[in-house]
Amino acid sequence: MKKLLICCLFGNTANSLAKKMQHAADARGIKVLVSAVGLDNFASVAPAFDAFLVAPHVQYKLDELVKEIGEGLPITVIESYPYASLDGEKVLMFALEHMPELTQ
Repeated sequence: MKKLLICCLFGNTANSLAKKMQHAADARGIKVLVSAVGLDNFASVAPAFDAFLVAPHVQYKLDELVKEIGEGLPITVIESYPYASLDGEKVLMFALEHMPELTQ
């Protein structure tokens, strides 16, 4: 099972989105574990994950986050509207489209 981490400023919005994404993944039979974290705790939990989504309002930290995880692991910024509307289904499909590694 692949592990996907969503990072936002404090982790609250990302946590709500992660729960909705997990529900959508479970309903579709997709074997992925979706979790969330705030920027302050990203470095300490990132080694346990296979792929990363970044909230649009913290995309300015993307270069720093890439340095934390190293090259080779997929990381992308979530589109603004699906993130803001907490559309777990849409963000899950976005992640799977941009990170095919999640289904391998």
